[in-house]
Amino acid sequence: MQAGADEIMAVRQEIFQLLRQQMEALDSPLGLTDARLSECYERQGRVQELREKLQALANLGFEVGSTRDEVAGTESCAAPLTPASVDHATNV
Repeated sequence: MQAGADEIMAVRQEIFQLLRQQMEALDSPLGLTDARLSECYERQGRVQELREKLQALANLGFEVGSTRDEVAGTESCAAPLTPASVDHATNV
């Protein structure tokens, strides 16, 4: 089960890194060029893929018999990663 927890942590770390990059791009004094905007869309797509992977890992936890508390802890940590806030920031 530790390998699954390590993978979940790695996915979360990548999501946080991508979201930090999104915020840096949006806060850039240079503005949002077409190239930067394209990068933002690519990062957003990657964040969505990672969120789906995180959900699949959480669901796998149910299948192998994780306790409800373990999964609840996983879900509560993942909740703030809703990409809607980034969508609003990029005017998507």
